[in-house]
Amino acid sequence: MVSKSFLAPKSIALIGASNNKKKLGWQILSNLKAGGFKGKIYPVNLKEKNIAGLKAYPSVRDIKARVDLAVIVIPAVFVLEEVKNCAFKKIRNIIIISSGFAEAGAEGKMREEELKKLISKYKLNLLGPNCLGLICSACRLNLTFARAKLRTGGLAFISQSGAIGSAVLDWLHNKNIGFSYFISLGNKVGLKENDFFEFLARDKNTRFIVAYLEEIEEGGRLMEIVSRLAKRKPVAILKAGKTKTGSVAALSHTGSLAGSYRAVETGLERAGAINISNLEEMFSLIKIWQEKTKSENGDLYIVSNAGGPLVMTADLLEENNLALGKFSPELAKKLKKSLPEVPNPANPLDILGDAGAKRYEKALKLILGEKNVYNIFILLTPQTATEAEATAKVIGQLGKRYQEKLICTSFIGGESLSKARKILRQNNIVNFAYPEQAIKIFGKFFNHQMKIKNLKPYSLSKNQLVQNRGMKDEQMDYLKSFKILKKYKIPAIGTTAVKGKSDLKKLKYPVALKMVGPKIIHKTDKNSLVLNIADVRQAEKIFKSFRDRGENYIVTQEMIKDGFEMIVGFKRDEFFGPIIMVGTGGIYTEVWQDIALEVDDVDYIRAQAMIKKLKIYPILKGARGHFGYDIKSLAQAIVNIARLARENPGIKEVDINPLFIKRKGAVATDVRIII
Repeated sequence: MVSKSFLAPKSIALIGASNNKKKLGWQILSNLKAGGFKGKIYPVNLKEKNIAGLKAYPSVRDIKARVDLAVIVIPAVFVLEEVKNCAFKKIRNIIIISSGFAEAGAEGKMREEELKKLISKYKLNLLGPNCLGLICSACRLNLTFARAKLRTGGLAFISQSGAIGSAVLDWLHNKNIGFSYFISLGNKVGLKENDFFEFLARDKNTRFIVAYLEEIEEGGRLMEIVSRLAKRKPVAILKAGKTKTGSVAALSHTGSLAGSYRAVETGLERAGAINISNLEEMFSLIKIWQEKTKSENGDLYIVSNAGGPLVMTADLLEENNLALGKFSPELAKKLKKSLPEVPNPANPLDILGDAGAKRYEKALKLILGEKNVYNIFILLTPQTATEAEATAKVIGQLGKRYQEKLICTSFIGGESLSKARKILRQNNIVNFAYPEQAIKIFGKFFNHQMKIKNLKPYSLSKNQLVQNRGMKDEQMDYLKSFKILKKYKIPAIGTTAVKGKSDLKKLKYPVALKMVGPKIIHKTDKNSLVLNIADVRQAEKIFKSFRDRGENYIVTQEMIKDGFEMIVGFKRDEFFGPIIMVGTGGIYTEVWQDIALEVDDVDYIRAQAMIKKLKIYPILKGARGHFGYDIKSLAQAIVNIARLARENPGIKEVDINPLFIKRKGAVATDVRIII
């Protein structure tokens, strides 16, 4: 558990401190002193007696005083021994800057495994190894070898990459943005992102949390913590490694469609986190949050001197779930009187290409003066009459006057606008190079505000992540799989084994015959399914061809009429637990990719919301005079699948494809269960 003494220590032992300016031990000590840290610093070095004017100690064991935190920056081969020395000294808080662990090959991996044993044995709070360190602005603590301006603010940044972390620190300095904490996770052998999320939830100085993560090992715990945190403090996460899904061979449709990165996206959505796609979005979101609005909605008001960019920007709103606000009749009258050049003032407002700074000022003052206007986006392109720098000054002044409102700009152009952009930056006005960037990040920001209003805390099930690692995946017996569906009240078609020709004579035709077995994954691909068999003679011929193919067995089912093929199932993700799926079913499931995902606590209301996300929802509902299908039965099947997932940790995947949804009711005609 991360304590105050870890992130805001009063005494620090720097193991590996040095007088050599080329070494990290000197750089960290230099940053520590330059930052203005007021606590005690104990340099540790085998040879040096005095370092940077401070008494040095040959070993941490020789320090008589209490030490809150030890920082280790020595070659990896010596690290384990120093960790033991810290444990002897009863120093539980440790940061290992040193590299040379799992990232450095087989020997490093062995060293890291030994480190894990020490953490467990001595109950250590250990950050790293192979990390950049941490910064606490309020306590003037820079325990990194990166240059950073200690400017206090409400942002906390967590990074698994030291390189990304140092870039962010440089960017924050350039943009004059303060922060509460910077935390570099490194290899995450001990403390992980969730430990810091828990601490930051309680920290009064932190109001916004951003994390760059390359792996999330405890997705269930993350959902539990962040879903309780997000309503009070926004959490934005940039997860790297999106392409892993394509490299994993899946055993079922569900496995391929609900795996890897899609599981991460689903988990972050459930947690109430803002899922960031790239570094550009991350930086833009931080800028937006710096000027965050108090508005209860995301209605946007746009002012531009160019019709083309204005129309393009308005077109982007719908796909990002944003709406244009409407001018009140009173505001429209004021604008018409103040701007006679503009014939029909409405939002978005085109103040025409000959608009100078004065026209911008008139329009913006009137719009910002409205109580219900909180979010305004200003476009400018350089034209003959454009006064870019004067307009930038006007916007800067209005930004100071209306600090509770979100005022952003996009000055579109090249070198001629550089001075104007500098003026905007000096006045803390967020400027985007292109409108597309702005609208996308507005969508993420405002949609998050709306979403967390109804966000319920997530509770981690003890069965959520259980998997029998090291054991081979097996397909459950086909008939037994249908019994599982029946147990969880998922309607399924009658399915019986056919052992001989005499069984075929008892059937009511038409029927379907299937060959089933552990090696048959997709029956259509293996020519193991024949539909609409009209009579016993045809059935006997197909039965013989199936039987001659080997060790599988044959089942029969009645034919379904007037149903829509859906897929329902789940995949137990290694880190986020069961990922529940619904989508367009049939043999082209993976081609259409029309799916919606949820986590294992999905309820009836959220199941209905999943269905509404599907492209085929209008058809299910009833389109162009055609009857609708029983969406309620489909939603209930999703809920029942989720319960099956929670209560059966030994089941890795369930794939019901197709589940026929009918005008009344639903029925599963094929199922594959992986254990």
